[in-house]
Amino acid sequence: MTSPLRRPAPRPRIPLVVLGEIHTCLLPHSVTLDGQATEELLSTVAGATVLRRERPGPLPFSPRRATGVDCHLGWGTVTTARAVGTVESTAVVVGGRLSQLSAHTTVVRARQKKRMPWSHYLGQVGVTEVIGDLPDHEFADKALAAAYFAPPGPNTLDLASICARHLDELRSSPVLDQRPPLRAPATRLRWTAIIGGTAGPTVSMRIEDKLSRTLRVTVRQATDLPDALRFCQDVAVHDWLLTVIDAKVSAAERFSDGRQVAVLAPVFEHLAHLWMPGAQVSAAMRAPWRDLQAAANFSKHWTARVEQMRRRIEVATYYAASGEDSPGDR
Repeated sequence: MTSPLRRPAPRPRIPLVVLGEIHTCLLPHSVTLDGQATEELLSTVAGATVLRRERPGPLPFSPRRATGVDCHLGWGTVTTARAVGTVESTAVVVGGRLSQLSAHTTVVRARQKKRMPWSHYLGQVGVTEVIGDLPDHEFADKALAAAYFAPPGPNTLDLASICARHLDELRSSPVLDQRPPLRAPATRLRWTAIIGGTAGPTVSMRIEDKLSRTLRVTVRQATDLPDALRFCQDVAVHDWLLTVIDAKVSAAERFSDGRQVAVLAPVFEHLAHLWMPGAQVSAAMRAPWRDLQAAANFSKHWTARVEQMRRRIEVATYYAASGEDSPGDR
């Protein structure tokens, strides 16, 4: 008896580019979330499991969530291509204190020249297919990545709104008491990842404004792309910590007495222990973290700020205990 003929499996498509966005902020809760509360917060998809790492610090991930998109991607100065598919979003809680919403999609060429039914796209979460003509792969990946960082045009992919909407849902959960121990802004990191590295992963980061950053990652092969996502999430956490500590030190400078302690102490109590750059990324992405550290001096910046806060608290405490006026009050 002969076996029935089977169609050969379609050849896997090489991703052109991964486009991503990460929003990071403080959880609006008065105490550190324990494991049970975190799992309740992140259980956004019925029947799905919250994944969790325990070392070197608790790092739970929500089940992935798909958002359908039918939009345009820019790949030239005035040219756009239609893209249909889904954006994958995931919520992360860092150390029971920080919330992070990450949205990304992997852009591939469509095998067909027409739009397919939604069932086709929902079967591949986090993949967006470009319908129509695109330039050669070597040019298309870089062009799509560059266009993503350009000012958005009408009907173009808007990962920021997906992140903001899902993060608002997370932050309004009844699990949270809406009483954060300090005030801190949210930051935004937009990132791209392309395939093409020859000597290993490379990264390039740029500070766009007070709260927005862009990050470009190049990896050697498609299997490295999930590591690029985790790397970008880790960078976003530590950039947020630096942003907050800078803001708090600047705020404390307006005071010359014990009120500095009220401004700075919550940073020590609730955030200082979260500083672990590169500890939560794959071994392959630790070298890029070291390169980024060397270029941007993240850890030196953090260490200097922490020492500055410690000295200010010590001095303010001394004057408060001695009953003397600090020099700024005389």
